[in-house]
Amino acid sequence: MKDCNNEISNYHRDRVILNTDQRKSLRKRRNANRDRLKRGLKKNDKPLPKEFVTQGSYQAKTTIQEPQNAYDIDDGAVFTYEDLKGPQGGDTTPLDAKNMVRDAVDDGSFKTPPEVKTNCVRVHYNDGSHVDIPVYRKITEPDGSERFEIASSTWKKSDPKGVNCWFDERVGLRVGGASDQMKILIRLIKAYCKHRPGYSLPSGFILTVLVDEKYWNHDTSLDRAFRNLIAAIRDRLAISKCVRHPVVDENLAEEGDTKCAKLQELLTTSLEQLTVLDRASCRRSEALKAWKKVFNTDYLDQAISDAEADEKRAASAAVASVAVMPKPYASKW
Repeated sequence: MKDCNNEISNYHRDRVILNTDQRKSLRKRRNANRDRLKRGLKKNDKPLPKEFVTQGSYQAKTTIQEPQNAYDIDDGAVFTYEDLKGPQGGDTTPLDAKNMVRDAVDDGSFKTPPEVKTNCVRVHYNDGSHVDIPVYRKITEPDGSERFEIASSTWKKSDPKGVNCWFDERVGLRVGGASDQMKILIRLIKAYCKHRPGYSLPSGFILTVLVDEKYWNHDTSLDRAFRNLIAAIRDRLAISKCVRHPVVDENLAEEGDTKCAKLQELLTTSLEQLTVLDRASCRRSEALKAWKKVFNTDYLDQAISDAEADEKRAASAAVASVAVMPKPYASKW
């Protein structure tokens, strides 16, 4: 396989992973919304959350750079079951709980007011990013154990802490550099999907579960590791489109899921584009053009131009060396 490890590693570093300043900015907005929510709830004489649970890609450190700064942070607000009771002792409805949170964070400072979504309250920022605040109630069982329910269309069983623990445990199982590479591969496949805006593809959480299923061993070559991973995911989806939630007893994707089917189709196309890397005669520029198609990015354009220039110089040097070769000795006899 033609080696493009440096170029794919540089692409991940420059165009995929968040830099330190970007992570600081997102963390600052998360904390500002926590403070805003507590101030608003106190002002409205409403119960305060007992804790916050950051979840999703930000918590897992698999957030990727987003076109148009469309970053999102999932930061759940957890209330006790007892605090989410109506004045007559009845349960607060999921919609009322979300409205309570929406009203508290809507302090008039946003151009687009916070809005209630199916599974969260969304706080919009002018640069295109947003903070999602899922609303949970924590129920303490008679034996002292705790369970969580999320305010959705109904109160639904959820486990935000469990998902965080699951991910940390799964990453911890990988050794020899595989834990770090697993996160890199999650970011790369998320970028792979994100840069196809015309397609409806699986969520970042489903992609994370699929990577966890199919990746185990560290490979010193990132380009080879990614190619092997997407081949394994393609083959897995060919067998079944169903994806189970790793913590909650439910499916993230059902057997006939069209988004998983589209991902399988795209991965098949990408793997066909990468077959050129296996040709003994494959030029570096050809290999980089194949990766450019796979990631649908202009990042590799300069590397392609440099490779083509090197190949042209090498070809010219070869022609010149042939031209100056001495003619074979011809005997007069």
